[in-house]
Amino acid sequence: MINNNEMIFLGLGVVLLFIGLSVFFWRRNRKKKKIVEASQKVEPASALQKTELPPVTAEPFKPELGKTELKVQPKVESKEDLKDEFTSSKTLKQALSKTEENLWGRIRHLFSSEVAQKNIDDVEEVLYTSDLGPKTVELLMKSVQAELSRGEKNNIDSIKNLLRREFQQIFEKSHVQEPGPDLFSHLNLSGAPSVWLVVGVNGVGKTTTIGKLAAHLAKQGKKVLVAAGDTFRAAAGSQLKVWTDRAQVEIFSPPGVTDPSAVGFDAVQKAKAQNYDVVIVDTAGRLHTQVNLMEELKKLKRVLTKVVPEAPHEVLIVLDANSGQNALAQAREFHSSVQLTGVVLTKMDGTAKGGVAVGLANELQIPIRLIGVGEKIGDLRAFSTQEFVDSIL
Repeated sequence: MINNNEMIFLGLGVVLLFIGLSVFFWRRNRKKKKIVEASQKVEPASALQKTELPPVTAEPFKPELGKTELKVQPKVESKEDLKDEFTSSKTLKQALSKTEENLWGRIRHLFSSEVAQKNIDDVEEVLYTSDLGPKTVELLMKSVQAELSRGEKNNIDSIKNLLRREFQQIFEKSHVQEPGPDLFSHLNLSGAPSVWLVVGVNGVGKTTTIGKLAAHLAKQGKKVLVAAGDTFRAAAGSQLKVWTDRAQVEIFSPPGVTDPSAVGFDAVQKAKAQNYDVVIVDTAGRLHTQVNLMEELKKLKRVLTKVVPEAPHEVLIVLDANSGQNALAQAREFHSSVQLTGVVLTKMDGTAKGGVAVGLANELQIPIRLIGVGEKIGDLRAFSTQEFVDSIL
């Protein structure tokens, strides 16, 4: 028989055990919630754009090429001088070394530790903080949990192969194809002319990307016209002029025209009349939260169809890989406004947040067409799923 004192002690023991378990699960869920919130945190608009865009009624820019303070590379006088610019100085694995260390390096470290061996929470934390995006992490964790439940000790190779397969399937579903013999194998050059619209927020590298695209097209013998559709930023025209001079292609920048739609319309008309192969239309950097400027983009896209019904043949968004989850938010809003056909991810060589490429492909199914891994013209490359996955895993 159990006396009253024993009953009391037994009851206290059950209560203490219940409290202990409650505290344990509360702390565990709180930690997971913090990880998710940190991975979803999007910086305020002010962090993405240090200065406000001038109003739509701003005065037309008057570029003064001799007085620009932009840090741009000097004008190249001949195609012979450009030869070295088309040769990249680094492999993709070298360029993505920070992303590899941030993602696979940390997972590898977990499995090399006896204490953290197969700790599912730690693996989940690494994935959340690698800028893959919450939906992508949830997808991956289902497969990781199933793999770890097999009970195979320290099977780091099985986790690596699993992630490799999952990443490749994600890119396949977003219609990313292996690149062909040149940079433009999967970009639409079927138009007469082919019209490409380039969009994105300020500071992501739109102008530099357009300059590199123009240089590659010119090297292939294409007749290229670059339309200076950024009529708001005073230095935009002069910066674009430096790049078009380097690429030895023509810029269309009519003086006194402040409406980007008018610039785009006239540029495509000229290209059509004078048998240009490609028109690249630059646009002013704008935050995805600026409704009036997003409406302006929609108008520009509509106007281009009045000259060439199929235009634009490509709508490319340029994203700074350093933005991480902000890049995902930007792409989502631009896609809902102008139906993006592809992504150009820049500055991949200077960031540990290259995992955002996987999140973009998984959540938005927008193919990544090009990536930038350096300053040289040759550092703009066609995106290869196989090469990318091999470089980060």
